Amino acid sequence: MNEAAILTSPNSPLTLQTLPIPTPSAYELLIQVSLIGINAIEAKIAKRGTPPAPSYPFILGSSYTGTIAAIGSSVTKYKVGERVLVSKRFGTQGNEYGAYQHYVLVAAREKMVVRLPEDMNEDGEAALVALIMNASCVAGLFSGRLQLRKPGYDVPEEGEGEREKILIYGGSSSFGRLAVQYLRCAGYDVITTYSPQHMGTVRELSGSGTHVVDHTQPPERVLAEIKAHVPYDVVVDMISTPETITLASRVLSAQGGGKVFATQPAFSPESLPEGVERVFEPWSDSLYEEGNEGLMEWVVGTYLPFGMEKGWISAQEVEMVLGLEGVDAVLDKMVEGYGGGKRYVVNIGG
Repeated sequence: MNEAAILTSPNSPLTLQTLPIPTPSAYELLIQVSLIGINAIEAKIAKRGTPPAPSYPFILGSSYTGTIAAIGSSVTKYKVGERVLVSKRFGTQGNEYGAYQHYVLVAAREKMVVRLPEDMNEDGEAALVALIMNASCVAGLFSGRLQLRKPGYDVPEEGEGEREKILIYGGSSSFGRLAVQYLRCAGYDVITTYSPQHMGTVRELSGSGTHVVDHTQPPERVLAEIKAHVPYDVVVDMISTPETITLASRVLSAQGGGKVFATQPAFSPESLPEGVERVFEPWSDSLYEEGNEGLMEWVVGTYLPFGMEKGWISAQEVEMVLGLEGVDAVLDKMVEGYGGGKRYVVNIGG
């Protein structure tokens, strides 16, 4: 039986339906799903329609773990019975590839298929599936698109020459925490913002070389503290609301302009200072580009499966939800901001 949680129309509750188990084509894998990581973008699609689903009915979900149940006739790299972690590539079309169901196809072009270490327990698996989308985007943005160093490779010591300086607005968000830790482990100086309840976590991840700014202060005070460290080599807004984009743009304007790298597009017209540009794309897409093959291999073979062990990734608080019937309530919580920084993982027992 292939039970699925389906979005039948815009902003409607998910409904459970029984579908046929899909059959993999020549280069595809069929995965019996165990754990599903719920991502913020999925809550926005389901509950706010921004961005809208490509069509209805629609099966959401990009991040999951499970067991390979069948392989296509031309697959040689994987075998039935292997445990894997998967992050569906942005733009992959077809409900058979959505994670909110018991059996999911892995598209032939998908490369973000990570073999799970044999000794990994369920807690470790849950921590990874909760973070894989954001973690792959962090590597794609910084080492793929911007060609910055990876953690653990030719990292300069503190005080060893002038180091590039990077502003991460939103260091206490899930994406922001991963970015701050990634950059610190790669030897960059980071200036970031935080909320008071997460100050300890951000300081722990960022290390002594990072300057942190309380974003709950009056906006002009926040701006002044951030501007005190200009110029920045890279500016990233992990929140990307109109208010935060405006602030990041003013920082860039103060140093003569530049690009603010965002985690979502503008959903309405915006007016940025002269010389400032918002840049958005699905950041993990750069991993699939020609010239980044080695980076993709590192992400799949080292960063994701062993990043926690090496100190490049830290687990975030996870709340486990049992069964697909619990997904709709989680999406409601997330879109209303009731998660409190937690990540949600659904256990469907595959």
